[in-house]
Parts: sequence; C-alpha cells; structure tokens
Amino acid sequence: MSTPDTDGKKVPPFTSFRLAPAIQKADSCCCEEHCASSAPVSTAVAGTRYTWKISGMDCAACARKVENAVRQIRGVNQAQVLFATEKLVVDADADLRAQIERAVQKAGYTLRSEDSRDAAPESRLKENLPLITLIIMMAISWGLEQFNHPFGQLAFIVTTLVGLYPIARQALRLMKSGSWFAIETLMSVAAIGALFIGATAEAAMVLLLFLIGERLEGWAASRARKGVSALMALKPETATRLRDGVREEVAINTLRPGDIIEVAAGGRLPADGKLVSGVARFDARALRGEALPVERAAGAG
Repeated sequence: MSTPDTDGKKVPPFTSFRLAPAIQKADSCCCEEHCASSAPVSTAVAGTRYTWKISGMDCAACARKVENAVRQIRGVNQAQVLFATEKLVVDADADLRAQIERAVQKAGYTLRSEDSRDAAPESRLKENLPLITLIIMMAISWGLEQFNHPFGQLAFIVTTLVGLYPIARQALRLMKSGSWFAIETLMSVAAIGALFIGATAEAAMVLLLFLIGERLEGWAASRARKGVSALMALKPETATRLRDGVREEVAINTLRPGDIIEVAAGGRLPADGKLVSGVARFDARALRGEALPVERAAGAG
C-alpha cells in the first residue's frame, strides 16, 4: 500500500518492471513504474529442466542427500533441492525423469509432480507410531529388568532391534546412493556396537533419543515450511505484461527474463526484477519486517 508523500512528490499510479533472473518475492508495490522481474526459479525450461515436490525431508541434511543421489546420474548437469518449499529442480541433457525418480526413491524419499495435489497428511498416531512403540517397549524392558535381569536384558535387545530397523534400512539406502557417512549410518554403528559390549539399555536409549530428535526436527521444519507457504500464497497468479505498448494479462509462469510488467499502486509483485523508470515505494514488511515502505529508483532491484 502507498503512504502519503510528505515531501510533496506525487506517487505514480502504476509501476513497470523488466524481468531478470532472480528469486520470487511477494512485496507489495506502492506505486506504478516500470519494473523488471524474473520468472520463478521452479519454472522448467522445456526439455532440460524438471521440477518435483519431495516428501519425507526433515532437515537440510536430507536435502543434501537427495542432491547427491541425483547428481550421480549421468547426464544431470545440475540438481538443487529447495528445502523450504520441498522442491527438486534438475537440469539435464535428456529426459532422465525415470532415473531421477528411482534414485530419489532409493535414497528413501518420495517424488511427485509439481502440478499434483499435496498428499493427504498422515495421522498423528501413524506418524509417531515408531516412536510411541519404542517408548512403550523401553518402559516394559526397564520393568522386566527390575524383577529379572536376564529377561530385562533380552527385552532391551529386542527393543534395540525394533528401533534400529527403520534407521538401518535408511542407512543402507543412503549407502547405495553414495552417502556412506550419514547420521543414520553412524547411529546404526553406535547401536550395534553397544549391543556387542553388552550395553543393551544404553543402545535402546540412544535410538530413542535419536528418534525423538528426528521428530522434533521434523516438527520445527514443518512449522517453518508452513510459514514459507503462507508467504508464497501472497504471490499473485497473474501479471500485467507490456508488449509493444499493449497491456495483456498473463499467468506468472509464462513470464520470461526481459519481459516488462506493470504493477498498480497497492498491487503485489509477481516476480523479481528491476525498476525501469521513475521512483516507486514497496511494502517489504512480509520479507524484512520494515514498518515503512521502501523507496526504489529506476535500476534498483
């Protein structure tokens, strides 16, 4: 939104931008001038760039694992995982979608089309079932050990094996994809080593604490991702493009670097770019927390 100009300068009713490669924003434009913006980073270049949504990532380390798995495929020029938006962007010399999907699945994650609807979220119980099961088994094992030490030790061994199964399975997947020293591998080695030296209770406790940490990390990542999604939802679906002096309403995924778009006062920027002419004010509170509109002159991005 625009604010009164105390210096007596008149705020133009429109702003125009020229598109340039950059990351999308959701700033509000306070006046109308010529501005430049870029096509979204996730927009695929026909025949060479492919994008997917990824399920199953809890942290930035998961994103690196996916990138490493994809980069090992012959013909892949570049692979980038956008953790905040759960997107995989791949530049390749040929159509390698089948190989990429198989590689990511082997790494323990799921790919789906960017145009597909978001998968229905799992129930809280199903999502936390492995952790709940391990906690219950830990309590039973501890109780048995108080009355019968040998049975308690055996119960802790079973508890450790139950907790180790999903972690070791993920470790094997990552080793096959080239990630030999992932945290899952180290935790598996630690738990197996503890069993060999007879520290059965400690082995089970290490796995329990690891799973608790994984769930907390996933919960924090989910909250941060929802915040990013809410910010991205502010992005308009269409833009007013100027071509040979004629205004046309187009979808933002059709914008290309070099296009000139027009933004009305109080409107939202559909893409990044540079101001072509004049002076404009932008509301950047959603991105930077600044209370007052930021003034930009021609040539500013």
